[in-house]
Parts: sequence; C-alpha cells; structure tokens
Amino acid sequence: MKTCAAIVVLLLFCSGLASAQWKKGDERVADTADRKDVNGFGGYLFIVENPMAFIEEWKKPETPKLTPATTVKRGVLVGAFVFFAGCKPDAQGICNAEVDYAVYKPDGSLYAERKAQPLWKEKAPPGTNIQLSNAILGIRGEENDPLGEYVVKAKVSDLNAKISFELETKFRLQ
Repeated sequence: MKTCAAIVVLLLFCSGLASAQWKKGDERVADTADRKDVNGFGGYLFIVENPMAFIEEWKKPETPKLTPATTVKRGVLVGAFVFFAGCKPDAQGICNAEVDYAVYKPDGSLYAERKAQPLWKEKAPPGTNIQLSNAILGIRGEENDPLGEYVVKAKVSDLNAKISFELETKFRLQ
C-alpha cells in the first residue's frame, strides 16, 4: 500500500457545516469504535473512495451522502476523514485540535503513521456543528500490498480542552 504524496491534504478551503452532533433526535447515541464524544468534543472517523470528489460534495450547501468504503480494490485511492464537533476555543476563539493517523496491515504491523496533523487550527466552528477536519489521510493499495483487513486509527485531540480519544475503522483490500 502506498500512502500518496498528498497523504495529508489540508482542506483549507473546505468548511461545509452540518447541523447536529452524535444524536438521534434529542437522544445521544452510544459511542462506537469509529464515533466518540468526550465532554462535548466528538469525532467520527470515516473512509471514502475518491476523497477529492467527496470534498467537492462536502462544500455544497446540501448534506452530502456518506457512503463508507469497506471493500477497496488495489490501485483505488481512499481517504480517511475525521468529522468533529465541539472543540474548545482559546481566548482568541481559535480551536487547537490535532489528529494522529496510523494504518495497520492485516498482520497487525504498522503500515503508515502521520502524527500531529491539523484537525482544526482556526476559528472554532459554532456550537455543536459538525465540521470536516483539515487533515485527511490518503491510502492506495498497491500490487505488492497484502490483501485483507486494514485497520485505520485516529487519535483525536483538542489541545485547548486537554481531551483525547482514539477512533478506529477498517477496510478490506482485495
């Protein structure tokens, strides 16, 4: 598997918002491996095929359709994204949040790692609006990469609030 030259693509111009947090109606939904909330700061790790097309959809005013990439063919680019909400602004109103990405091969060994990537380092999104992070991880399975289940982990940190949690999702390379 080859992590693309643009592994961590800064989506500086991507600022689409959706309303609601990890709730169904007025009820909070339980945390899952790929979606968590700690003291109002929440994150959701999501993998899509064709990440640039997804970014274009996210920029539109309509809520984008989220279709996770669960099975991926060799040579197809996927993007791991973190959606987040509730980061704590500093005195200047700036959110200071980072993400550490790690990808593990089917045998459990580390394939790729990108640390201290800018989840969001600008004006905090309002309230509980869900925001697409500025850092994404691009992954492309190459011919010599082992087939099987890859695990993607994202340690999400709000440095202002001193909150961190780990998210995890998977995809199968075939």
